[in-house]
Amino acid sequence: MDDLQRFKGEFSDKDGVQFNCAGIAPLSRSAALEYSRLVTVHQTLGGLSDSELIPVLIGARTAVAGFIGARPEQVAFAPNCATALSMVALGFPLHPGDIVVTVDQEYSSNFYPWKVAAERASAKLVVVQSSSSAQVTTEDVIAAVKPGVKLVGVSWVQFQTGAILDLKRLADHCHSVGAVLAVDAIQGIGQLPFSFAETGVDFVASGSHKWVCGPTGQAFFAIRPELMAQIELQAVGGGTFGRFGTFADPSSPMEATAKRFEAGGYNFVSLAALIAAIKVLQSAGVATLAQEISRLTALLRSGLRELGVTSATPVDQVGGHTSFELPVEWEAKLLVRAREERIAIAKRGKFIRTSIHAYCSDRDVDRFLGVLGGCR
Repeated sequence: MDDLQRFKGEFSDKDGVQFNCAGIAPLSRSAALEYSRLVTVHQTLGGLSDSELIPVLIGARTAVAGFIGARPEQVAFAPNCATALSMVALGFPLHPGDIVVTVDQEYSSNFYPWKVAAERASAKLVVVQSSSSAQVTTEDVIAAVKPGVKLVGVSWVQFQTGAILDLKRLADHCHSVGAVLAVDAIQGIGQLPFSFAETGVDFVASGSHKWVCGPTGQAFFAIRPELMAQIELQAVGGGTFGRFGTFADPSSPMEATAKRFEAGGYNFVSLAALIAAIKVLQSAGVATLAQEISRLTALLRSGLRELGVTSATPVDQVGGHTSFELPVEWEAKLLVRAREERIAIAKRGKFIRTSIHAYCSDRDVDRFLGVLGGCR
């Protein structure tokens, strides 16, 4: 059995057709088992569980760093992407007249932090407008990042149509005008190769419940030291000063690493499952998974064309997102039938969105296309 088949085997007991990985993906079997194991440890050992739990935290930081191409001291954890993004948006030193740039197609969790930050500082929020098909390009964003822009908050992969930004180009341009680039990468990490070191972005956040196929309620982020030094902390606790689990000491310096953003306790159960989920992805290789995702997505897009359905997602766009618009009656029938047939898809704006991971199969694609065609 090759690495790809072993990866697919991790999801062999999933229910139905899981075409909503951009929403909530099924847990890999290894992640689910590790989650269950740590719940039992917590249940049975309680206060005696330190020897099991502390290594989980160390292992999670190392695992995430290796997975996203960062250093362990750059990595920190949060309950979700919105919290992580808010740390940067609300803690960054904006002033009246400064400019913040974002995109009109951002998911709410990656829009409102920048909006509120700009309002609080009396800064200007510039919202880059997408095309009529909800596509946004790297060139569109670069054109909006001019002198005076201090903070740029965008998604690497847009949640609605899967439009992808060239992070290296964008980061280089942002830095050329003195702007900081903060990226929500939750729709890309796990399905596309990513390296924090190579992109040059200043901050990146992701959660584990989408393409990583890990637990909900567990996010991680990486931040460059230059940006970390500028952020005014929005939450402070024992972890901020390296005094977690000990008495306070007025002379304790603040943590010099990204751990300063982890004010309080950890969700060890979710962190253990996250480690397991990352190992499953790494065993197969994200590049291998990306190839399978592209192959399955190409099958879907070809089938849509045969049914006369026009995709808002370009046929040659990489990644597992495909969004398309249907006549009202056809869409209504599809949404009902998909639920009845145990097919997970999503309605996003005016589009139906499918998001296919490498655990899916040709049979899943055929089944979905059959249901879609039967709803006309």
